[in-house]
Amino acid sequence: MSTATGASRLEAFAERLNVVVSAAGLVLVWMVLSRGGVIGQVPGPVAVAAAMSDLLVNPTIHGSVITSLVHIVGSFLVAAVLAVPLGLAIGWSTVVHDLLLPSLEILRPVPPIAWIPLTILVLPTMRTSIMFITFVGAFFPILLNTIRGVHEIETDYVRAVRSLGGSRADVFRHVVYPAALPSIHTGLIVGMGLAWVNLVAAEMVADQGIGRYVWVAYTSGSYANIVASVVIIGAFGYASSEIVRRIGSTQLQWTGQSDGE
Repeated sequence: MSTATGASRLEAFAERLNVVVSAAGLVLVWMVLSRGGVIGQVPGPVAVAAAMSDLLVNPTIHGSVITSLVHIVGSFLVAAVLAVPLGLAIGWSTVVHDLLLPSLEILRPVPPIAWIPLTILVLPTMRTSIMFITFVGAFFPILLNTIRGVHEIETDYVRAVRSLGGSRADVFRHVVYPAALPSIHTGLIVGMGLAWVNLVAAEMVADQGIGRYVWVAYTSGSYANIVASVVIIGAFGYASSEIVRRIGSTQLQWTGQSDGE
């Protein structure tokens, strides 16, 4: 037991060390490029660190981050609640697949910026417009990965349950859903990342959130604040994806899968 515990702790330490080394490498490359003038007016790590220290005590950025977190959490949860059951139904039923998937595939390639004028006209508030665009970013990756998970199920498992007298509902409950979980997990992780992409794009033309703060920093020429804000977005995006990954991994221990891949 102690040997296993020691190995587990060593593995956790190695994982954290890899994260630190990766971040340090990124900063090093950034510093070299900025000092060499390769990236133009983009400030280096020292200037951005100074701007970051100011932002950490700035109430404006605090409010912007909180607003964005409300947008991202609400939109992502709605996307997951709708996309997972819908993806299971489309993957499992040929009738549902033929009725719904073609229309959804038409909507999927529409970029988030193209939704903005329509949502402003249709939805009652700017907040609901932002959340809808963020929802779209998360919805399709979750949906498509769920469908793929159902389609990749071995038919032998389905035949085994049916040969033992199991109903169609039994097959769905004991085979389809558990077997699709790894793909659903991957879709949730990817969906969270794309939700952040859509969120920032939507907030840039709105009057709230971290995306708006980035745009204001750009128009005022505060380049260090722009990069510092991007770092903040990246940090929260990474943290939220990691939370989704770890929660999902608790449901996938039977697969030996721990990273959602």
